[in-house]
Amino acid sequence: MELRHLRYFIAVAEELHFTRAAERLHIGQPPLSQQIQSLEAELGAPLFRRHQRKVELTAAGLQLLPRARQILADSAAAAAAVRRAADGETGELRIGFTSSLPLTPILHHSLQHYRRDYPEVRLTLSEMFTAGQFDALERRQLDLGFVRFNGPTPSPLIRVEELHRDRLLAVVPSAHPLAAEKTLALKRLAGEPLIGYPRESGSGLSDVVRQLALQNGLELRMVQEAGEAITQIGLVAAGVGIAILPSPLECVQIPAVRYVPLSDDGAYLSMGIAVRRDESSPLVANFLAGVRGD
Repeated sequence: MELRHLRYFIAVAEELHFTRAAERLHIGQPPLSQQIQSLEAELGAPLFRRHQRKVELTAAGLQLLPRARQILADSAAAAAAVRRAADGETGELRIGFTSSLPLTPILHHSLQHYRRDYPEVRLTLSEMFTAGQFDALERRQLDLGFVRFNGPTPSPLIRVEELHRDRLLAVVPSAHPLAAEKTLALKRLAGEPLIGYPRESGSGLSDVVRQLALQNGLELRMVQEAGEAITQIGLVAAGVGIAILPSPLECVQIPAVRYVPLSDDGAYLSMGIAVRRDESSPLVANFLAGVRGD
């Protein structure tokens, strides 16, 4: 049974006249009659009683009519659903992001615009360190990730498109002599007790700070580790040490803390969007186009 046979049957059933149905379908009346006869032969039952001046549905035809309409409606709905999926208008998009991203306009602008343009796509958001996002992308557990990373990616399977650069800040206790400075070179922090992310956390910031220290021939003194930036700022306020964090964290205002920009040329942290190089999903393509403003 072909869909066109059902369309022909419905036209005749609604018109109860072969000639009018043929005109409605833009085909000849003899071919229409042949197609209906073919459908009746396939079903093994007459669908119409043919009289000289009129056509009537048989009991079999009355049974088929609502089902034929439903089949055509379901077919059209399925085709529309396939087209929406192919165009990236439905499905699930899994997005990773670092903890400082919600403090920047990038995340909420991207999500607001995407939700407006693609309301039927389900977004699954996961807060993760950059290294964790790279691993999840390789394992196809994420579709894309907002990462903090300077330099080449650790995997040839992943590419990162830079969106923004944030200056690094020294987070200093307000009573510390360095709190009065307008800017600081990293070498001024040599010998100071520092608070940072655990090495195993996979924070891109830790790699940048280590690279800056190496370039300047410095050995930084890490006295405390904390996996959350807010915790690090709180520890600075308690006098435990000095933290180095990207500039969006400056919005966390604590009276006992001062933020001083680092003046070194490489003292910035890139915000980028990471995807697999072989990514072909229209969901990802649409999201990237929105982030870029295409």
